[in-house]
Amino acid sequence: MAGLTFMHIKACLTLALIFFVSNTAIAVPLWEIEGTSNRILLLGSVHFLRAEDYPLPGAITAAYQQADVIVLELVLDEISLTDMLRVQQELAVDPRGRGLSDLIDAHAYREAQSLASATNINLDMLQPFEPWFAALQITQLRLMQLGFDGSYGVDATMSSKARTDGKTILGLESLDEQLRALDTLPAKAQQSFLLQTLEDADEISDELEIILAAWRQGDINTLENLMLEGLSEQPEVYDQLLVQRNQRWTKAIIEMMNDSQDYLIIVGAMHLVGKDSVQSMLGQAGIKTRQLD
Repeated sequence: MAGLTFMHIKACLTLALIFFVSNTAIAVPLWEIEGTSNRILLLGSVHFLRAEDYPLPGAITAAYQQADVIVLELVLDEISLTDMLRVQQELAVDPRGRGLSDLIDAHAYREAQSLASATNINLDMLQPFEPWFAALQITQLRLMQLGFDGSYGVDATMSSKARTDGKTILGLESLDEQLRALDTLPAKAQQSFLLQTLEDADEISDELEIILAAWRQGDINTLENLMLEGLSEQPEVYDQLLVQRNQRWTKAIIEMMNDSQDYLIIVGAMHLVGKDSVQSMLGQAGIKTRQLD
């Protein structure tokens, strides 16, 4: 759940599926932050992968080896099942006892049912939850249908390796912070988020070849267009899930610049493309970044 929280399903699916490409052909989304007293690398992550997508590209392995500290969006292995259930109950369940069909209008619910049916997802099982949380569950279910698993994601792999190697692991935010950004969305924005998620789940396979070609060529502009397409139509979702988080992360990254330790910061690749990317915000603060080959 947490690893997918703030990636629109099209971004989730496209970034997972780009790893169908041979590892030797991948132009890894990796930047170096310049002008620091230490070395800070910024890596675009894929949260869900498959066993057969390994080994990871050599650039990722090299970046990991050079780092003293691994920084993730969220330190998942420090979150217990009790924590997850608590947050789910506090945020994902409507305090007035209303179900999914009560929280979106009748027309939207019929449309959601139709879209869910097209991808063999049973919307009834999501009835206890608010629309934003239902959208997250749909994302996970669709990725599972396609054979992807969060335990194979770049974040999970790097975190597990760092634990074994005794490296320090830090998180940019907590589980509560991640989920509250969605929970506080207005009702209409949550409804739009749910419907867009379902539409993308149904249509994603049509874009795979374009995505794969763009990734092979290191075509960041094309990836930006594909990943941010749906979010651009949902300004409130875009602001809370992307812009505000990137602003907070940028401040945290700036604080790391005077440290003596070397950092590898791993965030969803959607946060590293577009006009509101982390690199763009660092640039506005007078800090240069350089994409590594």
